[in-house]
Amino acid sequence: MAKILISAGEASGDIHAAAVTAAIKKLDSKAEVFGMGGDALRQAGGEVLWDIKDHGVMGFVEVIRKLPDLFRLRSDFARIMDERKPDCLVVVDYPGFNMKLAKLAHDKGIPVVSYIAPSAWAWNKGRAKKVAKIVDKVACIFPFEYDVYKEAGAPVEFVGHPLLDIVHPAMTKAEAEAWAGKQPGKKLILLMPGSRLMEIEKMLPTLLAGAKLLKQQLPDVQFVMPRANTIPLAMLQEKIAAYGIEVKITEGHNYDL
Repeated sequence: MAKILISAGEASGDIHAAAVTAAIKKLDSKAEVFGMGGDALRQAGGEVLWDIKDHGVMGFVEVIRKLPDLFRLRSDFARIMDERKPDCLVVVDYPGFNMKLAKLAHDKGIPVVSYIAPSAWAWNKGRAKKVAKIVDKVACIFPFEYDVYKEAGAPVEFVGHPLLDIVHPAMTKAEAEAWAGKQPGKKLILLMPGSRLMEIEKMLPTLLAGAKLLKQQLPDVQFVMPRANTIPLAMLQEKIAAYGIEVKITEGHNYDL
């Protein structure tokens, strides 16, 4: 029975980790998949040991503030590696933490697969060589990314972009407009502040300030905001109320929106 340790650090990574888990379960229904993720990973049959609601971070300041928690999390992963002895570690995006985790697993002799690898092609091609030293397989989602990692000496495979499998609206345009509460003759604006708490704290006020200005200049607009399951509903409602504008918060059907 295969034992797969998996690490996804945010809502989008959770979706992709869930897809990987579902594929593994199709190959081996008895396979154990466990690690860090969220509701999507649970629904796919994975065991969530650490919930992304507690660990998703972004930005230099937030990372510094959360360092003690991240060091503790890495120690917890190390303990699970020793106790449950996984056959493989799959790291999904979230490179700041996951590459440190990959190094930890590599040093323990645990094979590592990087799915949605660090964007060496965009920032620093030299980064690909560092990844190649600690990862046993890079699963690339872009064809040009394949060449960068291949040149760096990494065992690499092009697997295609996961959104091509995921983004499939289920509603007609009319049904989606009804779901969003769109009124005839009015323009609908989608506000998407993010799936991490820090994104909501830092970015949502600016989005809402902009929405308020738009509403003043264009009275016939409506605003809709999909809620990520990592963000409490009450938090969104409180911040929206502070700006005195009407924003409909929706649950699900994000791709239809």
